[in-house]
Amino acid sequence: MPRKLVGYILLSSLSFCFFTIVFNVIAIAQVSAQQPNPPVIQPELANPTPTIYIYQPQVSSQTNQNTNQISPTPTLFLHNQTAPTTQPKETVKPTATPVPPTATPTPTDIPSVTPTPSPAPTTAATTDLETLFGKYSAQYSVNEDELKKIADCESGRNTSAENGPYAGMYQFSASTWTSVRGLMGLDPNPDLRKDPEQSIMTTAFMLSRGEQNAWPNCH
Repeated sequence: MPRKLVGYILLSSLSFCFFTIVFNVIAIAQVSAQQPNPPVIQPELANPTPTIYIYQPQVSSQTNQNTNQISPTPTLFLHNQTAPTTQPKETVKPTATPVPPTATPTPTDIPSVTPTPSPAPTTAATTDLETLFGKYSAQYSVNEDELKKIADCESGRNTSAENGPYAGMYQFSASTWTSVRGLMGLDPNPDLRKDPEQSIMTTAFMLSRGEQNAWPNCH
């Protein structure tokens, strides 16, 4: 009787182990059949897509039996592929267009400026002075040669001569000219000292009055 019991227990154990192994093999095969193969992603040259590696832990028979447990999240491994090296484009240098030189203007383009000559001193013509000397020496009854001598001594007969306050052919000062012209009853403007006729007339008037000493260096 004990030998039968031991044999029964041993046979039951072996049967349990055999069915357990068969059940596990079938369960693993079903899980493997249901799990899809990971897609093969072709990398692009411009923007490479990282390759995804999925790690799925093995599912035991006890986990499948317990439907209330949550399946673990698979772990993702990213592998960045090296983008292909892009060859730099050759830079094309622009061709410089030659610029013709600017023509330099010739001196003929510049208008010539003729200098204005300075006005020469006003001197009465010799013939006019000779006429005036004869006219007023006769009018005032004075020596004509004396009139000429004083004109030569004072200014060389230059009607525009100036020397400080003295002006004209006979070198009258403004005060003397104004005084004598007042006695003559004529225009006392000092600018008339440079008028040859007015200066000869005034000098002949003074000589007729015996005022030869007004020109002391000319006698």
